[in-house]
Amino acid sequence: MRSVVLLLVLMLFAPAAHANCRSDGVQVFPVPGAVVPTNTRFLLEGLGAYSSRVAELPGRVLRLQSDGHEVEVRVQRGWSSTLGRSTVVLRPSGALKPGHVYTLRLDDVLPGVKVLNGGGSTLPEWHSGRGQDVARPRWLERPAVSEGLFRRTREGTERFVKLRMSLSEDSPSYVVVTLWRRGQDMAPQHYFTSLNDGVALVGHQACSGAFALEDGKSYRAKLEVFDAAGNTAPAVPPLQFEAPVATQENP
Repeated sequence: MRSVVLLLVLMLFAPAAHANCRSDGVQVFPVPGAVVPTNTRFLLEGLGAYSSRVAELPGRVLRLQSDGHEVEVRVQRGWSSTLGRSTVVLRPSGALKPGHVYTLRLDDVLPGVKVLNGGGSTLPEWHSGRGQDVARPRWLERPAVSEGLFRRTREGTERFVKLRMSLSEDSPSYVVVTLWRRGQDMAPQHYFTSLNDGVALVGHQACSGAFALEDGKSYRAKLEVFDAAGNTAPAVPPLQFEAPVATQENP
Protein backbone atom coordinates (compact mmCIF):
# COMPACT_ATOMS: atom_id res chain seq x y z
CA MET A 1 0.00 0.00 0.00
CA ARG A 2 2.81 2.41 0.87
CA SER A 3 4.37 2.02 -2.60
CA VAL A 4 1.02 2.83 -4.23
CA VAL A 5 0.63 5.98 -2.12
CA LEU A 6 4.18 7.06 -2.95
CA LEU A 7 3.57 6.60 -6.66
CA LEU A 8 0.43 8.73 -6.53
CA VAL A 9 2.23 11.51 -4.64
CA LEU A 10 5.06 11.63 -7.15
CA MET A 11 2.63 11.71 -10.06
CA LEU A 12 0.69 14.56 -8.48
CA PHE A 13 3.63 16.82 -7.69
CA ALA A 14 5.84 15.94 -10.65
CA PRO A 15 3.54 16.21 -13.69
CA ALA A 16 6.38 16.49 -16.20
CA ALA A 17 7.88 13.05 -15.46
CA HIS A 18 6.93 10.36 -17.97
CA ALA A 19 8.33 7.40 -19.84
CA ASN A 20 11.87 7.69 -21.23
CA CYS A 21 12.20 11.15 -19.70
CA ARG A 22 10.61 12.87 -22.68
CA SER A 23 9.78 16.12 -20.96
CA ASP A 24 10.64 18.86 -23.45
CA GLY A 25 8.29 21.74 -22.79
CA VAL A 26 7.26 24.24 -20.14
CA GLN A 27 5.25 24.36 -16.93
CA VAL A 28 3.50 27.44 -15.62
CA PHE A 29 2.52 28.64 -12.16
CA PRO A 30 -0.26 29.07 -11.19
CA VAL A 31 -1.56 25.93 -12.89
CA PRO A 32 -3.64 26.78 -16.00
CA GLY A 33 -7.33 27.09 -15.20
CA ALA A 34 -6.72 28.48 -11.70
CA VAL A 35 -8.39 31.61 -10.37
CA VAL A 36 -5.76 34.34 -9.93
CA PRO A 37 -5.87 37.81 -8.36
CA THR A 38 -5.98 40.78 -10.73
CA ASN A 39 -2.43 41.74 -9.65
CA THR A 40 -1.04 38.27 -10.22
CA ARG A 41 2.35 37.33 -11.56
CA PHE A 42 3.35 34.04 -13.15
CA LEU A 43 6.31 31.65 -13.24
CA LEU A 44 7.38 29.95 -16.47
CA GLU A 45 9.60 26.88 -16.14
CA GLY A 46 11.52 25.27 -19.00
CA LEU A 47 12.29 21.53 -19.01
CA GLY A 48 14.51 19.49 -21.30
CA ALA A 49 15.30 21.28 -24.54
CA TYR A 50 13.29 24.30 -23.35
CA SER A 51 15.38 24.95 -20.23
CA SER A 52 17.97 27.04 -22.06
CA ARG A 53 15.32 28.74 -24.22
CA VAL A 54 13.37 29.88 -21.16
CA ALA A 55 16.60 31.05 -19.47
CA GLU A 56 17.19 33.37 -22.45
CA LEU A 57 13.77 35.08 -22.20
CA PRO A 58 14.44 37.85 -19.60
CA GLY A 59 13.88 41.21 -21.30
CA ARG A 60 11.28 39.86 -23.72
CA VAL A 61 7.61 40.87 -23.67
CA LEU A 62 4.59 38.55 -23.88
CA ARG A 63 0.86 39.29 -23.95
CA LEU A 64 -2.10 38.31 -21.77
CA GLN A 65 -5.27 38.53 -23.81
CA SER A 66 -8.95 38.56 -22.90
CA ASP A 67 -12.07 39.79 -24.65
CA GLY A 68 -11.43 43.46 -25.29
CA HIS A 69 -8.38 43.66 -23.02
CA GLU A 70 -4.66 43.01 -23.43
CA VAL A 71 -1.84 43.36 -20.92
CA GLU A 72 1.87 43.30 -21.66
CA VAL A 73 3.87 40.82 -19.61
CA ARG A 74 7.55 41.44 -19.01
CA VAL A 75 9.91 38.52 -18.51
CA GLN A 76 12.29 38.87 -15.57
CA ARG A 77 15.15 36.72 -14.35
CA GLY A 78 14.24 33.83 -12.05
CA TRP A 79 16.24 30.73 -11.07
CA SER A 80 18.15 27.82 -12.60
CA SER A 81 18.37 24.40 -11.01
CA THR A 82 21.47 22.19 -11.05
CA LEU A 83 19.43 19.46 -12.76
CA GLY A 84 18.40 21.03 -16.04
CA ARG A 85 15.48 23.34 -15.28
CA SER A 86 15.10 27.11 -15.60
CA THR A 87 12.35 29.43 -14.37
CA VAL A 88 11.59 33.07 -15.18
CA VAL A 89 9.12 35.47 -13.58
CA LEU A 90 6.33 36.96 -15.72
CA ARG A 91 5.09 40.35 -14.47
CA PRO A 92 2.04 41.92 -16.12
CA SER A 93 2.50 45.64 -16.72
CA GLY A 94 -1.00 46.41 -15.39
CA ALA A 95 -3.91 44.88 -13.53
CA LEU A 96 -6.21 42.31 -15.07
CA LYS A 97 -9.93 43.01 -15.31
CA PRO A 98 -12.01 41.03 -12.78
CA GLY A 99 -14.07 38.08 -13.99
CA HIS A 100 -12.28 37.51 -17.29
CA VAL A 101 -10.48 34.56 -18.90
CA TYR A 102 -6.92 35.50 -19.91
CA THR A 103 -4.72 33.64 -22.39
CA LEU A 104 -0.92 33.86 -22.24
CA ARG A 105 0.46 34.12 -25.77
CA LEU A 106 3.47 31.88 -25.31
CA ASP A 107 3.62 31.52 -29.08
CA ASP A 108 5.06 35.04 -29.22
CA VAL A 109 8.39 33.72 -27.89
CA LEU A 110 8.10 29.89 -27.88
CA PRO A 111 6.02 28.89 -30.92
CA GLY A 112 4.50 25.43 -30.64
CA VAL A 113 5.73 24.76 -27.11
CA LYS A 114 3.75 22.22 -25.09
CA VAL A 115 2.53 23.24 -21.64
CA LEU A 116 3.25 20.06 -19.68
CA ASN A 117 0.92 20.90 -16.78
CA GLY A 118 -1.76 22.41 -18.99
CA GLY A 119 -3.48 19.34 -20.41
CA GLY A 120 -1.54 19.48 -23.66
CA SER A 121 -2.43 23.10 -24.38
CA THR A 122 0.03 25.46 -26.05
CA LEU A 123 -1.74 28.62 -24.82
CA PRO A 124 -2.48 28.47 -21.06
CA GLU A 125 -5.50 30.31 -19.63
CA TRP A 126 -6.51 31.60 -16.18
CA HIS A 127 -9.61 33.12 -14.63
CA SER A 128 -9.16 36.52 -13.01
CA GLY A 129 -10.74 36.89 -9.59
CA ARG A 130 -12.70 39.72 -8.02
CA GLY A 131 -9.75 42.00 -7.29
CA GLN A 132 -6.20 42.44 -6.09
CA ASP A 133 -4.45 40.40 -3.42
CA VAL A 134 -2.51 42.78 -1.15
CA ALA A 135 -2.49 40.77 2.10
CA ARG A 136 0.49 38.73 3.23
CA PRO A 137 -0.08 34.98 3.64
CA ARG A 138 -0.58 34.12 7.31
CA TRP A 139 0.82 30.99 8.92
CA LEU A 140 -1.62 28.48 10.37
CA GLU A 141 1.07 25.79 10.65
CA ARG A 142 4.73 26.61 10.08
CA PRO A 143 6.86 24.44 7.76
CA ALA A 144 8.10 21.12 9.06
CA VAL A 145 9.80 18.11 7.48
CA SER A 146 7.25 15.33 7.01
CA GLU A 147 9.00 12.40 5.34
CA GLY A 148 11.42 11.30 2.65
CA LEU A 149 10.24 9.74 -0.59
CA PHE A 150 12.41 7.44 -2.71
CA ARG A 151 11.53 5.46 -5.83
CA ARG A 152 13.49 3.59 -8.49
CA THR A 153 12.30 3.81 -12.09
CA ARG A 154 13.54 2.48 -15.40
CA GLU A 155 15.18 5.87 -16.02
CA GLY A 156 16.86 6.20 -12.61
CA THR A 157 15.89 7.28 -9.11
CA GLU A 158 13.44 9.85 -7.76
CA ARG A 159 14.21 11.35 -4.36
CA PHE A 160 12.12 13.96 -2.51
CA VAL A 161 11.68 15.36 0.96
CA LYS A 162 8.10 16.29 1.78
CA LEU A 163 7.53 19.57 3.67
CA ARG A 164 4.20 20.25 5.31
CA MET A 165 2.86 23.74 6.05
CA SER A 166 -0.47 25.54 6.22
CA LEU A 167 -1.34 29.10 5.23
CA SER A 168 -4.34 31.36 5.45
CA GLU A 169 -4.20 32.42 1.80
CA ASP A 170 -6.67 32.41 -1.09
CA SER A 171 -4.15 32.72 -3.94
CA PRO A 172 -1.95 29.89 -5.22
CA SER A 173 1.41 29.87 -3.40
CA TYR A 174 4.96 28.69 -3.99
CA VAL A 175 8.18 28.31 -2.01
CA VAL A 176 11.63 29.59 -2.97
CA VAL A 177 14.19 27.30 -1.33
CA THR A 178 17.87 28.00 -0.69
CA LEU A 179 19.46 24.64 0.01
CA TRP A 180 22.89 24.05 1.57
CA ARG A 181 24.70 20.74 1.87
CA ARG A 182 25.78 20.67 5.52
CA GLY A 183 29.48 20.22 6.19
CA GLN A 184 30.45 20.99 2.59
CA ASP A 185 31.86 24.21 1.14
CA MET A 186 29.56 24.22 -1.88
CA ALA A 187 27.42 26.90 -3.50
CA PRO A 188 23.79 26.64 -2.34
CA GLN A 189 21.01 25.52 -4.64
CA HIS A 190 18.34 28.17 -5.17
CA TYR A 191 15.07 27.28 -6.87
CA PHE A 192 11.29 27.15 -6.36
CA THR A 193 8.70 24.49 -5.70
CA SER A 194 4.93 24.87 -5.72
CA LEU A 195 2.77 24.48 -2.63
CA ASN A 196 -0.15 22.09 -3.14
CA ASP A 197 -2.65 21.32 -0.38
CA GLY A 198 -0.11 22.26 2.26
CA VAL A 199 2.70 20.11 0.79
CA ALA A 200 5.91 21.18 -0.96
CA LEU A 201 8.35 18.65 -2.40
CA VAL A 202 12.10 19.32 -2.41
CA GLY A 203 14.05 16.96 -4.64
CA HIS A 204 14.33 15.52 -8.13
CA GLN A 205 12.91 13.07 -10.62
CA ALA A 206 14.92 10.52 -12.58
CA CYS A 207 16.03 12.80 -15.41
CA SER A 208 15.69 16.34 -14.06
CA GLY A 209 14.44 18.23 -11.08
CA ALA A 210 14.51 21.31 -8.92
CA PHE A 211 17.03 20.17 -6.28
CA ALA A 212 19.83 17.61 -6.31
CA LEU A 213 19.73 15.43 -3.19
CA GLU A 214 22.46 12.90 -2.42
CA ASP A 215 21.75 9.63 -0.69
CA GLY A 216 21.59 10.14 3.09
CA LYS A 217 23.35 13.53 3.09
CA SER A 218 22.36 16.33 5.49
CA TYR A 219 20.89 19.61 4.24
CA ARG A 220 19.79 22.98 5.59
CA ALA A 221 16.92 24.74 3.80
CA LYS A 222 15.87 28.38 3.99
CA LEU A 223 12.26 28.86 2.86
CA GLU A 224 10.56 31.96 1.43
CA VAL A 225 6.85 31.58 0.74
CA PHE A 226 5.08 33.77 -1.83
CA ASP A 227 1.49 33.98 -3.05
CA ALA A 228 0.64 34.55 -6.71
CA ALA A 229 0.64 38.33 -6.24
CA GLY A 230 4.15 38.30 -4.79
CA ASN A 231 3.18 38.87 -1.16
CA THR A 232 5.50 37.05 1.26
CA ALA A 233 4.65 35.04 4.34
CA PRO A 234 6.48 35.95 7.59
CA ALA A 235 10.00 34.54 7.81
CA VAL A 236 10.47 31.14 9.44
CA PRO A 237 13.60 29.41 10.81
CA PRO A 238 15.55 27.20 8.37
CA LEU A 239 14.80 23.49 8.29
CA GLN A 240 17.30 20.67 8.55
CA PHE A 241 16.85 17.20 7.08
CA GLU A 242 18.63 14.19 5.65
CA ALA A 243 17.96 13.05 2.10
CA PRO A 244 16.18 9.67 1.93
CA VAL A 245 18.44 6.67 1.59
CA ALA A 246 18.07 4.19 -1.25
CA THR A 247 16.17 1.09 -0.17
CA GLN A 248 17.87 -2.29 -0.32
CA GLU A 249 16.69 -4.33 -3.28
CA ASN A 250 15.71 -7.94 -2.70
CA PRO A 251 17.86 -10.43 -4.61
